[in-house]
Amino acid sequence: MGDCTAGTNRTGSFLPIFKYIPFALSFAYQLIRFGATSYMWKANWDQTRDRFVQWWNRKGLLIGMWGAIQVDRPIHEVVSQPLEPETLEKRYCDPEFRAAENHYRLSRSLFPLDILPIATTDLGPGSLALFLGARPEFTEDTVWFHPCFDKEPEPEKLSPLQFDEENYWWRVTERILRSCVELSRGKYIVGCPDLVENLDVLCSLRGTQQVLMDMIERPSWVEQKIWEINQVWFDAYERIYNIIKLEDGSSAFGAFYLWGPGKVAKLQCDASAMFSPKMFKQFVVPALTAQCEWLDYSLYHLDGTEALIHLDALLEIEALDAIEWTPQAGIETGGNKRWYDLYRRILSAGKSVQVVNVELHEVVPLLDAIGPHGVYMLIQFKDEREAEQVARMIEPYY
Repeated sequence: MGDCTAGTNRTGSFLPIFKYIPFALSFAYQLIRFGATSYMWKANWDQTRDRFVQWWNRKGLLIGMWGAIQVDRPIHEVVSQPLEPETLEKRYCDPEFRAAENHYRLSRSLFPLDILPIATTDLGPGSLALFLGARPEFTEDTVWFHPCFDKEPEPEKLSPLQFDEENYWWRVTERILRSCVELSRGKYIVGCPDLVENLDVLCSLRGTQQVLMDMIERPSWVEQKIWEINQVWFDAYERIYNIIKLEDGSSAFGAFYLWGPGKVAKLQCDASAMFSPKMFKQFVVPALTAQCEWLDYSLYHLDGTEALIHLDALLEIEALDAIEWTPQAGIETGGNKRWYDLYRRILSAGKSVQVVNVELHEVVPLLDAIGPHGVYMLIQFKDEREAEQVARMIEPYY
């Protein structure tokens, strides 16, 4: 006969086992969905996924943040903190460390609202330039890219820019991605690195001042290089997507914390702050449009007031789904009322909008001013209490 004490405590009273049934059912569902050794660490993942789909379609409201809410204890899994490599370059480039660091950080993170559990894989903002010959300089906060043909007096004689699977920095990127995916096992999402494209990559390869001169002196050459960079971007992204995509074909882009069903990316041309709308339409828009049409979902990163002169051209790109606005340092941040009309323009043109660095006191006035449909806010929550506070604020807007 079996042990008759199961379900009782040491005094013989009945344990309230029924309160564990919802957890057990949820856990069983996760086991079926992700396998016996894996389940998503974001409890409301299905809800957030649906909200992202709605947001891309100019309907939903999203509340996320850069990163996630960090705590000083294990939440999802007991994970040992990885030993930090002895050099700065290895901290960026060692695939086992990058995977372990992501795993440790996310195991001690909370993901309420629409905060995404993303493993970051960047080798700095603009790593596509590394695949084409730029030299990296690793620092604590970022990676700088040094040009590789800035001194070339006759760049027309250079070979076409092409994707090379044997490129050292591509191999590093690939190993980081595969290590992160292997360790994630469906518990979190592995994000696409911040490749960057278009003129920004050409500036990394040749130097910004030289490229600006080239746009005047050899415009056909610049246009050709942009199209070559575009093809390299497609080649690299396709390989990355095939590594990081989830079982349903969805994927995430680490920069600006994006997810979508299919191929998703943030696009940009920060160099556009230094030239006219006419030049933007000539040099940037054609390749940018091709990217938007190739992707399933795209967001453009509009950086600084000097770049606002290009908003009309961006709004004319039918395949572009969303625009994010980053005010430069020293002026009002993204949630300030100064930018309400800007957001209204973007929304009225049929694009979704991402509003970054929103303060808690700005949430409700912003939603009252521009509405909740097609709005994605990034808020830097200090703790779970602040996330709960915002959740109460936004409840009437769903």
